[in-house]
Amino acid sequence: RVDDAPRRHAVGHSVDTVLAQGGFVGHRSFGAGDSNSAFLGDATGSIIPPIFPSTTYARDGSRGGYDLRHYSVPPKDVIVDDIFGDDDTRAARSSRKKGDSSGNASGNHHAKGHPNKPHLDDKETEKGLMYSRPDNPTYTQTESLLASLEEGQDAALFSSGMAAVAAVASATLRAGDRAAIPKNCYFAVRVFFEEWCEQFGVECALYDCEKPGDLERAVRGETSRGENKEKNHVENFGDGKCKLLWIETPSNPTWRVTDVIAAVTVAKKCGTTVCCDATVLTPLVCKPLKLGADLVMHSATKYLNGHSDVVAGAVVGRKTVSSETPDKAYEQVGGEPLPSETRQTEVWRRLLRARSFGGSVLGPFEAWLLLRGARTLHVRVARQCESAMFLAKKLVSHARVSAVFYPGLDSHPGHVIAAQQQSSKPSEGNERLFGGMLSIRCAGGKEAALLTTSLTKVWFPATSLGGVESLMEHRKSVEGPSSETPDDLLRLSVGLENKHDLWMDLSKALEEAHARTSGPELRD
Repeated sequence: RVDDAPRRHAVGHSVDTVLAQGGFVGHRSFGAGDSNSAFLGDATGSIIPPIFPSTTYARDGSRGGYDLRHYSVPPKDVIVDDIFGDDDTRAARSSRKKGDSSGNASGNHHAKGHPNKPHLDDKETEKGLMYSRPDNPTYTQTESLLASLEEGQDAALFSSGMAAVAAVASATLRAGDRAAIPKNCYFAVRVFFEEWCEQFGVECALYDCEKPGDLERAVRGETSRGENKEKNHVENFGDGKCKLLWIETPSNPTWRVTDVIAAVTVAKKCGTTVCCDATVLTPLVCKPLKLGADLVMHSATKYLNGHSDVVAGAVVGRKTVSSETPDKAYEQVGGEPLPSETRQTEVWRRLLRARSFGGSVLGPFEAWLLLRGARTLHVRVARQCESAMFLAKKLVSHARVSAVFYPGLDSHPGHVIAAQQQSSKPSEGNERLFGGMLSIRCAGGKEAALLTTSLTKVWFPATSLGGVESLMEHRKSVEGPSSETPDDLLRLSVGLENKHDLWMDLSKALEEAHARTSGPELRD
């Protein structure tokens, strides 16, 4: 209802509601009199967002009545963690979260004369289209939804997760710079940075997130603690060369945990951009931007889509990254890093240019499928996390399993940090969420692990993760001989099947694989 929209918008909505409706809750159109009011929806009243496959646009309004020189972009949704309480309480909480003292929690102010229509002189609410490579209206709702979920300022879709990684590298690094990359992360990311940095004259410093001081060494450019004390060295700023700190927590496939706040503290003293790969946790379990990261990267192929039928990537930037400020090349000033706001805004501009000029754009149909998949994210992730915890606790005591890697277990070395940063405050009666991924080491070694993948009936032996179906993979075979992943390790992506079915299938396969691969003297 038009008369009810302003009240609902100020109050905000729970993440379940925002996801179920695909974002733009409460502001589907801007009301009568707006020539573009149906532009982001279907003039027939369809509740399914449309697809815009055209590669170019008639900007004078001669096709369909839309003037694409100026079309209104609805504000991002305000997500309220606690949906209980009266409207005034929720509105105040929403306003505080967005830093808007006026009580309008959106951050995009409505015109006084027309409360359901935004100011068109606000840069956030107006956009022009020219060509589909840099811009496509199909992206708008999906990008807005992702930005809302991460509580970021803006989001950019890419043709794959690796395309998003490449764009971040291009946006942050130049010859002579340094990138600090975790040794233990998704192997394709580590290999990419090693090869890309060598090609473009960038130093690639690998660090161990579990080794005290190793991340600081990589960021500050210290070969060992106490070194690098040349005359021009600035205490706490290192050598000033590290322009990108890449974090992946928990890290694939051994699920090591990085303390994001501690890492950001080190990076900010050195003027370093922090990008966190949050593919595995999703914004429902962890929001790195709230912990201080500048960028969040997702392989949207995985949980965000969740149906194993789209290859996509996304990057979300916090406000000081993607807000409008005058362009200025990043450089060292007086031996200290340039103020982060200027540096990070330039990073976001370069990121969008890398997507446009590099051609790493997502197709309209893929963007539409991604939005469709995201509409069930809250239901899927909650179920997957619950089942993963159930399986992890059962596998700890399984005779054919020598180790279980899952941050939700009290025995995991990163459990305390994970509990602090990987979980929002749970609703009453619900356990904390630690993700739907875990790994096990088979007591029978490599042979038992490989055989287990062929003996399961419910688990699929396949690459990828985060889909509705449960997948199992022997990662050492995929990553190759240079990988540090143990050869007896199996990575498990927990889907939506019944958790008891998953347990019985896996347990039986582990027992049978052990019996087939062990000698008679080793069998129980």
